[in-house]
Amino acid sequence: MQVFAHVPLKSMRSVCGRRQSNYHSDWFNVERLIGPLHESNERGAMGRGYIYADIKIKEELRPHVSIGEFNADGTVRVRVWVNTHRKTLAAFLASGDLEWDVRE
Repeated sequence: MQVFAHVPLKSMRSVCGRRQSNYHSDWFNVERLIGPLHESNERGAMGRGYIYADIKIKEELRPHVSIGEFNADGTVRVRVWVNTHRKTLAAFLASGDLEWDVRE
């Protein structure tokens, strides 16, 4: 299973005098899906729910990822927006389970 996710990178950029993190956005292979569904409290994200997923990061990208720690199996936990992946996540959300291992 693959999901589109945004992974924060260590490098920073300045936009209009404000420092913002760069993100690497791409399709990643999922190892685990972690529920339950969370509602976003971010401004402009009303009604956008997300779950967490542990994803595999490519070796060349690993040194640049700014997430504090990798999981023991080398994966990284990121948010996956449910609205973007309605069909992909439908079975997981309908099951009510809190975790699925989806390694291929």
